[in-house]
Amino acid sequence: MASVSDNTIEPGIVQEDFSVIMSHAFATYGLSVVTDRALPDARDGLKPVHRRILSGMREAGYLSNRSTVKSAEVVGLILGNYHPHGDTSVYDAAVRMSQPFSMRYPLIEGQGNMGSEDGDAAAAYRYTEMRLSPLAEALMADMECETVPLHPTYKQDPKVLEPDYLPGRIPPIVNPSSGIAVGLSTNIPPHNLTEVLRACIALLDKPEMTVEELMTYIQGPDFPQGGQIIGIQGIKDYFTTGKGRIIVRADVRLEETPRSRSLVVTQIPPIGRDKVKASIIKAFNAHKLEGLMADLRDESDTEKGTRIVLELRKDADPAQVLTQLYRETDLQVALSFQMVFLFGTPMQQARQPKQVGMLELLNYWNEHQIDVLTRRTQFELRKAQERLHVVEGLMIGATHAEEIVRIFQQSEDRAAARRTIEERYQLTPRQSDVIASMTLSQVTRLDTGKYLKEQEELQQRIRERERLLSDRRALLSLLKREMQQLIKRFGDERRTVIDAEATIHTPITRVPSLHEREPLTVVYTRGGLLKALPADTYTPKSKQPGEPAVYTPVRSDEQLQQVIATATGEYLLCIASSGRVFQLASHLIPSSTRSGKGEPIANLLELEEGEEIVSILPISSYEEERYLVTFSEYGKVKKSPLSEYKTADVDGVQDMKLAEGDKVVAALLSSGRGEYFVSTDYGQTLRFSDDTFRSQGRVGQGVAAISLAKGGTVISASHLDADQAEAQPDQFSILVVTVQGTVKKVPLSEYPQRGRATAGVVTTELLETDRVFSTMLVHEQDHVLLAWEENARSNQVTALRIADLEPAPRMQGGMQVANGRVLSVVKL
Repeated sequence: MASVSDNTIEPGIVQEDFSVIMSHAFATYGLSVVTDRALPDARDGLKPVHRRILSGMREAGYLSNRSTVKSAEVVGLILGNYHPHGDTSVYDAAVRMSQPFSMRYPLIEGQGNMGSEDGDAAAAYRYTEMRLSPLAEALMADMECETVPLHPTYKQDPKVLEPDYLPGRIPPIVNPSSGIAVGLSTNIPPHNLTEVLRACIALLDKPEMTVEELMTYIQGPDFPQGGQIIGIQGIKDYFTTGKGRIIVRADVRLEETPRSRSLVVTQIPPIGRDKVKASIIKAFNAHKLEGLMADLRDESDTEKGTRIVLELRKDADPAQVLTQLYRETDLQVALSFQMVFLFGTPMQQARQPKQVGMLELLNYWNEHQIDVLTRRTQFELRKAQERLHVVEGLMIGATHAEEIVRIFQQSEDRAAARRTIEERYQLTPRQSDVIASMTLSQVTRLDTGKYLKEQEELQQRIRERERLLSDRRALLSLLKREMQQLIKRFGDERRTVIDAEATIHTPITRVPSLHEREPLTVVYTRGGLLKALPADTYTPKSKQPGEPAVYTPVRSDEQLQQVIATATGEYLLCIASSGRVFQLASHLIPSSTRSGKGEPIANLLELEEGEEIVSILPISSYEEERYLVTFSEYGKVKKSPLSEYKTADVDGVQDMKLAEGDKVVAALLSSGRGEYFVSTDYGQTLRFSDDTFRSQGRVGQGVAAISLAKGGTVISASHLDADQAEAQPDQFSILVVTVQGTVKKVPLSEYPQRGRATAGVVTTELLETDRVFSTMLVHEQDHVLLAWEENARSNQVTALRIADLEPAPRMQGGMQVANGRVLSVVKL
């Protein structure tokens, strides 16, 4: 056994066993690491370095409502005043608190390169800037109210103080924390702020609730990256004992395009994108991922978030490949948690490390919040009482202002005047000091009414604070309200999904689509803008039950060029005037509002100069027996199988070959069974059958559709499907709109079927310089928007309900609807 010897070699030198010295030194070192470096305090969830950074930035005024400052300035401040360690430890800790992929709720707002989820390090602190986040300020709220103990820092300057812990208005488990001490380690997962605060509110009413009841409030960890947790047993374990193990999976979706199929990773476990990608590459090189192509594309960015694309082979089963990915890569990981915090008594530094379950931890934090609120209330009560004492003295001074002025004038000095005032009016030293410190002009301006009002307010404030201190229920009620305010201000939706029923052995039978099918409306304007809106945006509605549905135009409707009903997951074929065809995924179109501007289509498609989109067609599948039919201004028509356009993309493919000066004016989809109605600007319409011309390859000139008179041009075309015509023979008509604003509805029976490439028949009577603007096939239940130019500065729009229009013969002119030049006709 080691012992200390009494033998001395020389006077003043004691001989001691080396093992004793080492045991004492290691115990001191171990305690220092545990309490001053590695473990977070259960009251604020912070380690000393993080606490010093935040409190130091607050003291220096680097607040969220001010401009950011150089990180070098922050590092220098913390090193010089608070943290006796290297600059790397301070900067790394500050950077981590600013990273949204490391912290569930960042405590610092960084500017510049603060690192990335791909493992890239932050730029040097001379290049970056930072300031406190609003959440960090909430974490330190009420520090000025003597709610936490302060002590001098290692600098030993009585003016430079640091807190032993923070008021911690944010629970200690909303952000992750990990550390390795001597004989101890901690690994604490992040949780959702809204869920945790609601649980804390419930615990104030029922502190003895069970873990099962607690899990109805807090579902489990909520990682910044999202992901999916498999099963809840591990969550229940660490909620109960503070120690548990969970399985986290990446969120992987299937993306299908006409060209390929891919698995897209949109959320990952909390281990970093670089590690996930490295594990996939390693497994692929080891021939463990048979269904994947040799191409991993990381398309992640700050706007879209994580997007790792894994292209599938043509014969691959997506569910089987995903099973391999979860088994062989870090798209599925096991995470172990051990919630070890430091505990202490109020107004004392935490010294006791302890592994705790969630219930014990949150109840302890609630008691800490009650203590903070009590101390804040006591501070406010004391300040209100002190101010009331001063105000009462000022009221006496205001009442005797003239006499006090004479006392000042007759006294030898201010000290003598103060003594005289104190004795004559029976004031306390504090009251007389306040009056004696005033100038004569200030004394003469003392307002009794003003101080009387302030006295009433202070007395009311004192009564409220005394009530809070004497009534625990009132104090708890105030604490709950403040927690609700924090939820309203900082709360957000859960990111991590928890599948309570699943296990790692549950077979994967289906991979969810990246773009689940949801109806939407795409709008294209005359100004070339594209935007996505809710599906029912332009749906006519009835004002009263039983009344017919009516659409009421709103401002901005006069800008519409085309309204397309589609769905997410579908594609849009965009036909250009030049004869090129583009393909655009509907989910890439930015969502907006009816009054929103939208995205220029030139930003989404690679259009050439002078190229315009004349028609946009929704495509759900290229496998159907359908055709794309295009019409040119010079009377040409071309029909090609829709499957020919699978390879179209935003860069466009050549479609219709056009003669010099010609351009595409209309495009539509055909089943190959039906009839076409082609109209010219001088009032001719030709009806001919689908059987009169054959389909051809994608690139071609087409054939003649209509015989044009000299100077005439094709302005529109429509297609009537044979099945629709048979099912509802009397429900379809041709709507004819002229440039000068006349409108009429002509029954289809007025148009005899003729041979292709003939002249057709008259579709309307035209007056002098008027021309046909457009014709379209309409159903009796359709609604149409007609926009026209009233004058150079004003455009108008009106809604037409087709059922309200009386049928008119084609040889007759239409009724006047617009008082100006027509700009567009849009079917809703």
